[in-house]
Amino acid sequence: MSDIISWEKAIDKKVKSSDNHDLGKIESITREYIQTKEGVIGKKYYFIPKYYIQGYDGDNLWVSLTKDEVKTKFERETPPDLKEFETSEYAERKSMVIKQYSDFDNSIPSYSSSTSGTQATSANAKQMPGGVEMSWDKIIDKKVKSSDRQDLGKVESVSTEYIEVKEGLVSKKHYYIPKYYIEGFDGEHLHTSLTKDEIKAKYERDSPPAESEFRTEEYMNRKRKVEENYPQFLHGIPIIAKEPGVTLQSSSSGGTVNIPWEEVIHKHVRASDNVDIGDVERVGNEFIVVREGVSKVHLYYIPKSYINNYDGSYLYINAPSGLVSAKFERDTEPTPEEIKMLGEEQPKKGLE
Repeated sequence: MSDIISWEKAIDKKVKSSDNHDLGKIESITREYIQTKEGVIGKKYYFIPKYYIQGYDGDNLWVSLTKDEVKTKFERETPPDLKEFETSEYAERKSMVIKQYSDFDNSIPSYSSSTSGTQATSANAKQMPGGVEMSWDKIIDKKVKSSDRQDLGKVESVSTEYIEVKEGLVSKKHYYIPKYYIEGFDGEHLHTSLTKDEIKAKYERDSPPAESEFRTEEYMNRKRKVEENYPQFLHGIPIIAKEPGVTLQSSSSGGTVNIPWEEVIHKHVRASDNVDIGDVERVGNEFIVVREGVSKVHLYYIPKSYINNYDGSYLYINAPSGLVSAKFERDTEPTPEEIKMLGEEQPKKGLE
């Protein structure tokens, strides 16, 4: 991982867009924007607002916009009127970045790239538990599914506000799905929180939607909720389990009860001594991850065999809160062998 650098040290650094295109090198930096110059003969100048900068990876500064977005909004010959930056979208982004990186005014977060994703970090950043595993620039050509398990096609492009999905080869359909309706990536598919019919009715069209379409009260509430639970959503997409969710054995009927993972994520978790121990952060194949706390975060990796009830609001764990804290809290994901061993220590309980 690269070092965090101050803004004045960013002069002459190379800049890349979120879709991995070169934007030239930084010529100058002001309080509000960076100026980059691309080309030697046919020069192009981009005046990019600072809060669209994601971080520095040791070689490049990364911008959260595609090259087309940067060219459309910020390519010009002379510095912009600062009033051009006073949009509601940019104000929201600025607020989000400041919350995550309290020292952003003075320094640029480091930005690490790997095969599994890209993520910005800083000494004062809020980290998403478990890490962001898939950055937005890595999802091009990934398959997408609706909440009712219908295929939607593949990701064609990614913008600040939405992903564009193309379905079909001959009779093509384009869906412009707002980003905050994306639930996660399971290693094969991106999953949305909307049904296919909802997506077709709201977001199927031939050209990109206007920004105003993403300003509904329902969508802004969802955006706030996602940002609270996944502070790094701005930079990447949570990894989720491939399987449908939690399966429990019913002690009364002997049958199984299937709980879809989209119903379990963010639900409260309660221990056997009636103490709330946090909310479900994600669901793995053999365990759930429970997050407790805000300023001081505790992560509990609890084998599914400890789940003995679910009432639509709470998952109930067959262990007291003290045991959960002592046995399952850890900073990194346990190995499959560790989870198997922990699960075997607890007889599987059914739904009461």
